[in-house]
Amino acid sequence: MEKSSSRPAGRPPKMVAPRETILEQAAHLFSQAGYEATSLQEVAAAVGITKAAIYHYFPTKQVLYETIIMDLLSRLEIYVSQESANETTGPARLMAIMRAHARFFEANYAAFVTLLHGVSGLSRQVSEQERVVRDRYEAMLRSALREAHNKGELQVVDVPATAIAVLSMMNWMSRWYKPGGSRRAEDFATEFFILIHDGLRPRQ
Repeated sequence: MEKSSSRPAGRPPKMVAPRETILEQAAHLFSQAGYEATSLQEVAAAVGITKAAIYHYFPTKQVLYETIIMDLLSRLEIYVSQESANETTGPARLMAIMRAHARFFEANYAAFVTLLHGVSGLSRQVSEQERVVRDRYEAMLRSALREAHNKGELQVVDVPATAIAVLSMMNWMSRWYKPGGSRRAEDFATEFFILIHDGLRPRQ
């Protein structure tokens, strides 16, 4: 005789990691249709829960969006810093940062598109918490460039401007790169590094 379930008929089974599932599905929808055009009802439908259940974890759509961004940036900083920590030269560290950034971008493609293009226009207010994480990440990149310049490994005239150029090159992949193609994002990051490295190499 089969053991009867204590779950009431018609109620779906309890979801494993509901908060993370909501974030994942919301990022996917925001990356496809944009933040403004995506409703919480659509997010709930994609997850397979009610809209009221969404509110249990995220009181507003804006909070949901900001949580996606902070989760992404925090994990990006940790991952890239760990992947580049053991490099002993500025150029090697710069390449490790760029390649790790690209791997993380590809693995978190929908959330990256949500960050960079999910909200139309340039009017989104960046929270102080997000600004702090962004500043730390950019400081890590600037440190690699400054170290390489001070050791004579690269000729970097303007470290902050060069760091912005590197990040712009990496993040622009969100406009044209599609996961699942014949080339990985990391492959493009390597080519970008070669372009930057040769262009910044000190002249004899």
